[in-house]
Amino acid sequence: MMIVINEWLPNPTGKDADGEWIELYNNGVNSVNLSGWRIESGKTKVNLQGIIKPEGYLVLRRPEVKFTLNNTDGEVSLFDSIGKLVDHQNFFGAAPEGESFALSQDGMFVFTEPTLGGVNKFTRETGLINNSYPVHEALNRQTSNFDWLGLVLGVAAVLTGLIIFATKRNENLSNLFFGRDENFWR
Repeated sequence: MMIVINEWLPNPTGKDADGEWIELYNNGVNSVNLSGWRIESGKTKVNLQGIIKPEGYLVLRRPEVKFTLNNTDGEVSLFDSIGKLVDHQNFFGAAPEGESFALSQDGMFVFTEPTLGGVNKFTRETGLINNSYPVHEALNRQTSNFDWLGLVLGVAAVLTGLIIFATKRNENLSNLFFGRDENFWR
């Protein structure tokens, strides 16, 4: 018996309340009774019921079971009837709108085209890192001249403050830079 979180849609196109869902899959050879099982996502806890046949799916839709999924840094956990964690999946960053977080053939979760209640499809080359963040957003953006200027000015301000502090704390240096030598001016 093996029930897994197979796919979930945290950031549907349109209103989240109308389109979020979680899909469970039974990859075992026996039917599984989900009475007493639960799904958790953030602070939301949903008690499950029903039976999943071998190689069968159970889709939990937000309007029906009243859960909320996070669009950023999302997670979903599945617990069996004795409270044991059966599966836990999460992503970091923002979920791309309209893409589900799905279990791939190699056992990794990636964002892809939703396949509600069916075999997950991966129509393009996908990688774990590329799918943990929004599409078309650079992971390591180029540093601009403005960024460097800000860094140099920040370091200069800190060093200037440290030099003034050290100079004021030392009596001889303080007199040299900030005081007047009365003998010199006579």
